[in-house]
Amino acid sequence: MQKDWIPGKTAAGVEEIATRARRLPPRLRTLLILVDGRRGGRELAALMEATAVGEALAELAGLGLITPMPPPALHPPRVVEPASRASVASAARGPGGGRRSLALARFYLLDAMEQSLRTGDAPVREHLRKATTRAELLQAFEMCRAIAADVGVAHIATIETRFMAMLPEEG
Repeated sequence: MQKDWIPGKTAAGVEEIATRARRLPPRLRTLLILVDGRRGGRELAALMEATAVGEALAELAGLGLITPMPPPALHPPRVVEPASRASVASAARGPGGGRRSLALARFYLLDAMEQSLRTGDAPVREHLRKATTRAELLQAFEMCRAIAADVGVAHIATIETRFMAMLPEEG
């Protein structure tokens, strides 16, 4: 595969990040985590400081963990900087919000907390694993926010925006 395609995670890729069921080698797991549907192979190679990213992307695609994304729109994407929870919620419910599911939101939050908090995520991890409702996931996110504030995670607003975009609406 060429380095200039834009890979995105499949449902299997999201699940692999959360469960580690396939026991990917660390270099493939890191690359899978970095795949976000916006970065091309060249940008991923620069982030990983590796020359064999093309082969690694092909391997992840062969495993069904990533897939090529459609070409980007001709106009730049709208960037939303939330000022409050209300603006985050309204931005997440906008058109083109993508797929929403409790499982997807839970997997994303588990992975984000693992990456951001490293060892500080233990208190919330069990709560997230047991969360089966929207309210329980929101409560778990509030726990994540508090822990992130304690350890100084600066990108919690980005995590919140993405989490809310994956979380299904009430109903």
